[in-house]
Amino acid sequence: MSDFVSSLRDLMRSPGVKFFLIAFLILLLLIPLLLVMGLISERESRANSVTAEVARTWGGTQNLSGPYLIVPYSVMVETVNNRKDKEKTERKEQRFGVFLPEKVQFDAKTKSDVLRRSIFDVNVYSADLSLTGAFATPDMRAIDANAIDVRWNDTILTVAMSDVSGLRKTATLKLDGKTDLNFEPSVGIAQSRQNGIHARLNPLSAPDANTGPEAIAAPQTAPKAFSFDIDLNFSGSSGLFFAPAGRLTKANLSADWPHPSFTGGFLPVKREISDTGFDAAWQVPHLARSIPQASTFNRGVLDRFGPHRFGVTYYAPVDFYDLVSRAAKYGILFLALAFMAVFVMELLSRKRIHAVQYIFVGLAMIFFYVLLLSFSEHIGFAPAYLTASAATGTMLAVYFSRAFESTRFGIAAALLFLLIYGLLYMILRLEDYALLAGAVLGFAALTSVMFMTLRVDWSSGTSTSTSDPKSKV
Repeated sequence: MSDFVSSLRDLMRSPGVKFFLIAFLILLLLIPLLLVMGLISERESRANSVTAEVARTWGGTQNLSGPYLIVPYSVMVETVNNRKDKEKTERKEQRFGVFLPEKVQFDAKTKSDVLRRSIFDVNVYSADLSLTGAFATPDMRAIDANAIDVRWNDTILTVAMSDVSGLRKTATLKLDGKTDLNFEPSVGIAQSRQNGIHARLNPLSAPDANTGPEAIAAPQTAPKAFSFDIDLNFSGSSGLFFAPAGRLTKANLSADWPHPSFTGGFLPVKREISDTGFDAAWQVPHLARSIPQASTFNRGVLDRFGPHRFGVTYYAPVDFYDLVSRAAKYGILFLALAFMAVFVMELLSRKRIHAVQYIFVGLAMIFFYVLLLSFSEHIGFAPAYLTASAATGTMLAVYFSRAFESTRFGIAAALLFLLIYGLLYMILRLEDYALLAGAVLGFAALTSVMFMTLRVDWSSGTSTSTSDPKSKV
């Protein structure tokens, strides 16, 4: 019985069993690592909710579309009252015609700012926009040849805007460079889901201006071709996008934000980016958008430019939540690397490290990500990484120095964790080559451990020297 217990004890102390025990501990430590990743996700979600809250009050991503001419008209529609007798009656149905401009030009300039809410920073901007262009004389026959009672005097000019709460000044509209008109809230059609502003081209046709028969009997003629000039001042966040509503659409955008991300249906034909901002220009012909110049209004007609919108996202290059999350995804690799290095040091030393001590080391390495996350929210990613890695690496180096009762092993541990955290930082900064660097690092670590333990007797834990005659074949 005593021989069995002694053999079992020797087996449990063998490097082979210890190796599999360490592998099991690494898998076990995935549980707290996943909890940390959940914490990172929760904090990022909290930051996004703060950004959304600021956007509700300051202004969110702004999507500008238009302008459009909207003209009410009627058609006669047949309806079947009795299916059996097929009795038909006619009724008058009101519809709206939508006309797009011949040319549109957006000239925008934005100024960026940072708003702080609690411990979170939100990037926002203020914009001055000049919207110019021209409309041709609208022809209702291009929409519906059966149109009757076309109410040209009720024609409105509409500009769709995703977040009208961002408007900071009264919008102005000039027709042919001389006639000033006032904008009103909404796009002017109750059936539309779009936000925006509108102006009546004939203010006398407004309901509150119809004070006598003269106004009612006003001649109904289509507006002649005219140019328009609209000035908007608004605020927003995250991005600014335009819709190619004109037969020819041009856009010029200048900003003091040095990290633009041009996106959408069309990329700029010209761009200049510097440390102080960027300038970009777009030009889109109507043939590239697959949308007709005139159509009948329906609930989604003003929103059909969605796939064709173009513009810029004010990209934040240092998203520390993303960096911390990416660092945590390499956690299992660096746990394995550290444990294998400690295991090799254990084989080279007479001192043995208990499984509980391995768990303590693993928990310390995982808590590194908690420190990194919490410090990043206050001092930024780079200083937080330096602080968290220095604190964790120093603590573990001192711990191993005491555990092995050797200053030499403590220094080796310090160099080990300096290498681990240095490599992790380099991988995070590589971005496009992060996966390649991680794969090469993992392969190099595995190769090093394999050849360093090539002469280990995994049953007894002794190393077999190459000069030992018994080792020769």
